[in-house]
Amino acid sequence: MYKKKNFLNIVFAGTSQFSAMHLQALLNAKYNIVLVLTKPDNLLGRRKKIIFSSVKTIAIKNSIPILQPKSLYEKDIQKIINSFYANMMIIVAYGCIIPKKIINLFKIGCINVHTSLLPRWRGASPIQSSILKGEKKTGISIILINEKLDEGDILISQSCCISRNETSFSLSNKLQFISIKLLKLILKKIIFKTFSKKPQNNKYATYSKKINKKDALLNWNLPAIELERKIRAFNPWPIAYFEFNSIFIKVWEAEKINISCSLPIGTIVKIDSKGLQINTKKEILSLKKIQFPGKKIINIQDLINSKKSFFSEGNKIF
Repeated sequence: MYKKKNFLNIVFAGTSQFSAMHLQALLNAKYNIVLVLTKPDNLLGRRKKIIFSSVKTIAIKNSIPILQPKSLYEKDIQKIINSFYANMMIIVAYGCIIPKKIINLFKIGCINVHTSLLPRWRGASPIQSSILKGEKKTGISIILINEKLDEGDILISQSCCISRNETSFSLSNKLQFISIKLLKLILKKIIFKTFSKKPQNNKYATYSKKINKKDALLNWNLPAIELERKIRAFNPWPIAYFEFNSIFIKVWEAEKINISCSLPIGTIVKIDSKGLQINTKKEILSLKKIQFPGKKIINIQDLINSKKSFFSEGNKIF
């Protein structure tokens, strides 16, 4: 079995903490990772401190060669990757498009770990999209990739329930456990040539878009249920927020209150230890945990104790 594992010479492509856990699991299982692809380093703060991706950190620790192109369409990338004589590529939350000329380098193929039950929620934000739409179920699909976005044949999949209070953080952790298990299982099937392929039905395809910070602004003209989902979907990034008195305030937790209110939309209806209650297009949203710029996350009772006059009933939040 050990020799058969080493029959796979793998290029691993990933960037996030989610993908890093998959890389570590493959290394723990003694798979042969010959090269790591990860996105370029981030620069943090005014001093432009260089921040490595979680995947790069693991690769350095294990002395695995690293490539960090801005795009796989860059000149000579194909030649460099080909020089490592890999026969398989595994992609987990990499964040870059894989062009056909790169896909064609791998004799066994390129497989992608995707955090939805394809063909539902193809694209960049499947976890967030499933929460935003109030879905009760999602899952993991591992596919053979082609040059089209998340349209490859499904090799293996498994569903996962979405709980009522699920955030993207908690759901990602649940899916990580499932996807590592499925990845190990499909690699065994590939080694022993016992896998099968299931084409996706494009008729049922839906797409998730790339999320940016502007998407996280709370619009009180939406129903409370949609705002509450947004707060959970954008936790831990980019974090839902609103503006009040020229200050951008993040919201980490909220709940919908099934009460109609005649006050104008965006008005603070009540503030007490249970929450900061704001009228929306439909029903009331009660903010439970918020965060002022540069400060720690606080619950509303702490806010009442420290900033009694900051919010008042009847104030309107735009």
